[in-house]
Amino acid sequence: MVSSPLAPSSQPPQRQPISRPAPVDPQLALAVADDGFLRSLLTDSLPAIAHPHEIGVVSVEVGVPLPGQGRMDAVITFEHINCVLAGSYPDAPPPPDLNSHRQYQAITPCHSDLATLAQNVSLTEAETLLARSGFAPDDIQHILNLPSQGWHKSWWYSLTPEGFLTVPFQRHIRSRSYADGTCTLQFKDHYAQQRPEGFRSQPQKLPVVVHSPQSGFCDNLAQINLSRQALTTPQTILIADDLSELEVEGYIRQNVSLYRQRSLEHMLNANCRSCSQTKCPLQGVDSSPVLACRSFRPVDMGM
Repeated sequence: MVSSPLAPSSQPPQRQPISRPAPVDPQLALAVADDGFLRSLLTDSLPAIAHPHEIGVVSVEVGVPLPGQGRMDAVITFEHINCVLAGSYPDAPPPPDLNSHRQYQAITPCHSDLATLAQNVSLTEAETLLARSGFAPDDIQHILNLPSQGWHKSWWYSLTPEGFLTVPFQRHIRSRSYADGTCTLQFKDHYAQQRPEGFRSQPQKLPVVVHSPQSGFCDNLAQINLSRQALTTPQTILIADDLSELEVEGYIRQNVSLYRQRSLEHMLNANCRSCSQTKCPLQGVDSSPVLACRSFRPVDMGM
């Protein structure tokens, strides 16, 4: 066939590119991010900071001053769960089935000293604390109304650094009520070898740094190290995109968890007309009022 500029083209008409929202300022995205996004920072970074079931309450501060001069882009604070009450949620194993006293002794030969969980708190605060730990309402009332020599016994499972449940341990909890309406909660653990860490969780803080493409690798790493030193933590999250393979390897080897900046844009910017979520009733609708959507997935504009 002879090619002619007047002959009709055999190629399909090209799609006109759809305008994209302007890139999101990562610091602004952090300031307005919801709970789901903050958890995503911890679970979807490479390497991940924690597994989803290890994370309790999460919060973030933006523009936190550094000692001396400068500031941290953000500081994320989260409740790192290190043990769970048996049967407290659907995926939590039930209490162990111990058919003999010998089996019980095999996994509880050691015991910890008595520790105070909450001192002179109101009954409402005590109920909230126990409920957040996974206790059912009946168990909470049993703990708060124990006689002076009574103990509430429950089975728990510790989490390994990899997030797996280990051998069970038994926890004894008692309460002390006072005339002013407050109470004190105390506990001690019976375990096989390694003492459980804390009661249920420990608060952790780590910096979140936004990658500066104008600065070199060493300058960005220096900012990361200053932030880690200020919080006395070995970990940090770096929000970045389009890093070279060598930079990615370098950051990870320096114990930096990488989070793609594109996730921020998908989190806050939405365009239903150019979204590929076919199950959404607003997918492809030009007049959609939605401006922000966690499920937004842009259509691949490649030809």
